[in-house]
Amino acid sequence: LRSEEELEALLAEAATRVPLGLYRHYKNGNQYLVTGYAYSRYGEEVCVLYTAQYGNYLPFVRTLEEWFLPGDGGELRFEKI
Repeated sequence: LRSEEELEALLAEAATRVPLGLYRHYKNGNQYLVTGYAYSRYGEEVCVLYTAQYGNYLPFVRTLEEWFLPGDGGELRFEKI
């Protein structure tokens, strides 16, 4: 298990790489609000917490690694707006 200090450092790094705020998805233009970060003990990965800004405003979680996977044409999956 990681120490609290290690977890805090990982989450701080995530906040630097994916600042809180509004993002647009490359595929459909839908907007999402990044609301925070979490650590998955199961997968031992840092995750981005975000909420759809349409429909029922559903919450989502995506690993930091997944957040930066390119779209179908190689573009950024999420663009900060």
